[in-house]
Amino acid sequence: MGLMVLMGCSADSELETSEMKTAAVEVVSYARWFDEAYGTNRAWAIPSGYTAYEGGDQPISIAFTQNNQTPQIGSFFKSGDKWRTNIETIPSGTSYLYGYIPELPAIRYSITDRDGANAAYNGGAIMTLQNVPTVMPNDLCVVIGAKHGYDKEHDGDNTDPRTNRLRQGDFSFTAAGSATGNYVFLLFDHLYAALRIRMRMHDDYAALRTIKLKSLQLGTMADASTTRQKTDITISLQTTDGSVSPITGITYAQPDTYPVIDGTGLEFWSDPAGTALTTDFQPFIGHFMPTGITKLILTSTYDVYDRKGNLIRLNCKATNTMALKDMLTDQTVTERGKRYTINMTIQPTYLYMLSEPDLDNPTVIIN
Repeated sequence: MGLMVLMGCSADSELETSEMKTAAVEVVSYARWFDEAYGTNRAWAIPSGYTAYEGGDQPISIAFTQNNQTPQIGSFFKSGDKWRTNIETIPSGTSYLYGYIPELPAIRYSITDRDGANAAYNGGAIMTLQNVPTVMPNDLCVVIGAKHGYDKEHDGDNTDPRTNRLRQGDFSFTAAGSATGNYVFLLFDHLYAALRIRMRMHDDYAALRTIKLKSLQLGTMADASTTRQKTDITISLQTTDGSVSPITGITYAQPDTYPVIDGTGLEFWSDPAGTALTTDFQPFIGHFMPTGITKLILTSTYDVYDRKGNLIRLNCKATNTMALKDMLTDQTVTERGKRYTINMTIQPTYLYMLSEPDLDNPTVIIN
């Protein structure tokens, strides 16, 4: 490190003499680098712009890829308090990790490099997911960054904690070996959109009845066409410097071989015993294939009880059709990675002209 110092000297009373001679000088000084010492971080920090995966410890489908090698596809899964993998031998040297969460037995996963071969996984990959449920309870995401770590609180290399860190667009992973253990850090991005239903009971109705919500089902429509129960997804990924997303394209296909979603939709939340609703909003979240979707059709199933706990109505159903253009300004179709929040209230058919049938046949309204 070079350091140029321009030095000035103030007058000193002890040296005030007419015989004192001074000369102007320019001093250029150099000092040895400091040997850097980094304090140990006791808690690993999530990269900016990301948060912990909301679905909890879901299994992860993962492919260990190396150039000119057949990918090893397996999974990471939580067993007890430890993460494990069913890949018997993690490849030595540098691999490139591509995958998705949550892994489901029905989903068929395949992968190639960007040219449809196995030659250059260092440059990215093309992932294909087939037979994916169009509506899911958990957040379907794709890996957009991977990195090894030297313990559970440090990603990257231990030679210099500032370099080779987890970021989007870098999929490289170097195995530490079975003797020391392997720490894997992953970044994900959303493949689906999310629907957050916030449901409550009307204050006056709550004084008269108890509602226990048992299930929520979602159907989706693209204009006048009802979507199908399963979707095939192709994701194109390329390595980047981290300044842009590695996702260069996503296509969603619904072949005619997949059945159409019927009128009640696909279930994304359930509680057979029933969850008692209150006058405060309670959230219920589902996820759905987003491309071209203009309408959401929600079916709620619930039981009605009187204030003494007697079951009045079993398995009531209420269906609400929600057009995106009526709920949002300047948006007519849903988008990947967006979460749509709908507030809903359960109340009797005619709140201010109550009769017993009105109390026992409530409706769900959108606030």
